[in-house]
Amino acid sequence: MFLSSYAPLFLIIAVRGWRDSRSLAIALAAIAVLSVLVLFVFLHVVRKLAADKVAVSSVISRDGDAMSYIVTYLLPFLAVKLNDPTDVVSLGVVLFVIGLLYVNSNMIHTNPVLNIAGYHIFEIEDSNGKTTALICKRSYIRVASDIDAISVGDYVLLEKR
Repeated sequence: MFLSSYAPLFLIIAVRGWRDSRSLAIALAAIAVLSVLVLFVFLHVVRKLAADKVAVSSVISRDGDAMSYIVTYLLPFLAVKLNDPTDVVSLGVVLFVIGLLYVNSNMIHTNPVLNIAGYHIFEIEDSNGKTTALICKRSYIRVASDIDAISVGDYVLLEKR
C-alpha cells in the first residue's frame, strides 16, 4: 500500500524529468504502474480471505486525510532536475523521510490511489473499544451496524463486499 500511495507522485516526477533523464523517468513510471497493479492484486486476494463481523460503535470519515497527504505532491514542482545527482539525492532523502513518517504514523491507509478507485476511509471503533481504519466502497457507515471486514494490518480493515 505504501508504494502505491506514491504512484501519482512518481508519475508526476517521471513526466517532469523526461527531458533530464529518460531512464530514471521510465524507472519511476514503471514503479508507479507496478505498485498500483500490486495494490489491486493484493485487494483482490485479500477479499477472498475469511471476514469477521465487526460491530461499529463510532465512525469518523477520514477521506479528507488524503488532501493533507497531497502536499507531498508539490515536491516535483520545486524545480528538481533528474540529471543533477544533488537534486536526485535530496529528493530521495525527502521521500525517504516522508515515507518513514507515513509508515510510523500509521497512515498506511491514506492512499490517493484508493480514493481515485472509489474507496473511502473511515476511522471506526468496535464494540470492544478498538479503533481501526476501515477501507470500503461505501460512502457511509451507520453507527451500531455490523460489517464483514478482513484485517489487512494491525489497525487496518478492508470491508468484504
